[in-house]
Amino acid sequence: MRTLFTSLVFVLIQSSVFAQVHISGKISDSRDNPLPGANIFIQNTYDGATADSLGHFVLKTNSKGFQTLSATFIGYKPYLLKLNLDSAKNITVNIRLQESDDQIDEVVINAGAFEASDEKKAVVLRVFDIATTPSAQGDIFGALGTLPGVQKVGEDGRVFVRGGEGYETKTFMDGMLVSSPYLSKMPDMPTRGRFSPMLFSGTLFSTGAYSAEYGQALSSIVDMKTNSVETQDQSSISVMTVGMMGSTTKCWNKSSLSLNGDYVTSGLSNAINKQQVEWIKSPVGVDGTLMYRLKTGKTGLFKTFGTFNHSTSEMLYPNTQTGMSQNILMNSSNIYLNNTFGSMLSEKWMVKSGLAWNFDSQKFDLDQDLVATQTRMIQAKLGFSHFLNDRTELKFGADWINYSYQQKIRMNGAYRLPFTNNQLSGFAEIEYKLSKKFATRLGMRLENSSLLNETTLVPRFSGAYKTGKHSQISLAGGQFYQNPEDEYLKFAPQLQPEKASHAVATWQYLTDLKTFRIEGYLKKYSGLVKYNHPLAINSSDYSNAGSGSAEGVDIFWRDKETFNLSDYWISYSWINARRNYKDYPMLATPGYVSEHNLSVVYKRFFEQLRTYASVTYSFASSRPYHDPNFSGFMNSKTQAYNDISLSLTYIMELFGKQSVLHLMVNNLAGFDNVFGYNFLNTPNAAGKYESTPIKSPFVRQVILLVSINL
Repeated sequence: MRTLFTSLVFVLIQSSVFAQVHISGKISDSRDNPLPGANIFIQNTYDGATADSLGHFVLKTNSKGFQTLSATFIGYKPYLLKLNLDSAKNITVNIRLQESDDQIDEVVINAGAFEASDEKKAVVLRVFDIATTPSAQGDIFGALGTLPGVQKVGEDGRVFVRGGEGYETKTFMDGMLVSSPYLSKMPDMPTRGRFSPMLFSGTLFSTGAYSAEYGQALSSIVDMKTNSVETQDQSSISVMTVGMMGSTTKCWNKSSLSLNGDYVTSGLSNAINKQQVEWIKSPVGVDGTLMYRLKTGKTGLFKTFGTFNHSTSEMLYPNTQTGMSQNILMNSSNIYLNNTFGSMLSEKWMVKSGLAWNFDSQKFDLDQDLVATQTRMIQAKLGFSHFLNDRTELKFGADWINYSYQQKIRMNGAYRLPFTNNQLSGFAEIEYKLSKKFATRLGMRLENSSLLNETTLVPRFSGAYKTGKHSQISLAGGQFYQNPEDEYLKFAPQLQPEKASHAVATWQYLTDLKTFRIEGYLKKYSGLVKYNHPLAINSSDYSNAGSGSAEGVDIFWRDKETFNLSDYWISYSWINARRNYKDYPMLATPGYVSEHNLSVVYKRFFEQLRTYASVTYSFASSRPYHDPNFSGFMNSKTQAYNDISLSLTYIMELFGKQSVLHLMVNNLAGFDNVFGYNFLNTPNAAGKYESTPIKSPFVRQVILLVSINL
């Protein structure tokens, strides 16, 4: 486990203050003509104003510290100004906007990608959005679950995208691979991401047909961009029903250092919230994070990120297959180090480099049996961008990954299953803007695996055409390879990479405060791993004879304008997915796929009450499962999934310090969601295969948190 609401607390503390600041002034063009109707606002808040007929404006804000004032007007370049809101209670600013040039309204290639960056105009999810979505519980991957294309797989917790399994989504940090992005999990229990969203300035989430820079992901990539140099010293401490944590940041002229640590124990929370799991030892975790940032020269930025996690838990697991309860003790440790450097070499050349190391250890004691797994990954990466002219950009680079795996099993004997793989990759990609309305991107990626003794060369393509001032259509496609999962390679290193082909078409309408997006896609799988039976251990039992397909439509609508001090979005996905892989006897819909998925997220700030409220409703249609009591394969379906989650955050003073009180309730209505069933291997005396439902570990979860900004 990790701290559930650290992100939310920090965001709201930093945006709260109990004495308003008044910002006033005039907004005009370069000829000093007033611009009535221009929008002026503090970024990442609801504090804003509109210029009157003479261009004058007045806005009030409760924000504190260094904030960014933004001014926008149709036909003019956006204006950004850094302000120190602690310097005065009344600030006067006179703004002059410059007319937009050809670059401002240009087409942007975006098929298959949701950009969650505070630096981009086409923002879908920001850090603030992730932190304040109650169903996400402060988890980046949980928040991505409210976007279209993502399946709701409540018993797993990973990101399942457009018919792909969780392992088909790869996670990166500043372009560097994170080989173990999720916490270790117990059987039929959901996991969550290791990292707080507050560590990042944004997250690029691609649901398909992504750039040639990224590889080894059949379905999707998540690239988290870490923060730049911090500008303000700050510290905080939080006490929760699930533990406590503290953080501190120290800033210098060109560098900053941030330290975070937390201790999480779910003992009290498990006692408060009715459990559907028999815990022998409630989950306990210790985490630590270090972030160092250093500006070098005029354009260089060096980043170091390091994190450590150790967790342990013990449960009595009802092993339906054997008909007996099984005692499972888990101990896990993880270390991740990430070093990156980026700089402009000249006006036309930019370099990015990185070095990452990931260590993960998991130990499971299963009724005196032991399964211990260790993985190590080292990655080195170097990339360049060359701006040939105003319309053409060339990107190319290479990376090397050394990955080692070892599993030790003590079960009716001692066994050791190791393997090592060196993955060498190179990519090149050119983006060319033929006109203000049309842009295209062509790319190639070359990959070589020493373990599989296989070299692949795959193409990627994207294009976009602007159909109106706020709308465009985009097309993207390509081929994507991924090495089989570790659990197969440890027995069958002769397997070949799995393959998927993507085709994506997108139409999007986008303004500053509204987004509508509809996207259709088609995926074809080949070379998927098949085996004779689930417990196969001989290499000859495995092959790449599997195949599959998925097609669907994703719809996204977001509105931050219609309702006062409110923000909401609606995501809907329809999918038709079929696979013949693993031990499937025929082509069938996998058990993790729901044909229909819906998410509705609504947020509002009640200024007079100093309270921020958020509510999320999630729906997923029934999922197929195989019931051995009936003929056929994947012959039954679960009930539909429903969830309502609520969070309330009250901004206050405690001991003279800025503080927040946060309450969150998951599954408020107490829906009895069933994700599937486990069946006995043998029938009972009546000839029936008995089953146990797979459910959430809790019926309803209530968590309370108090955080103080020191």
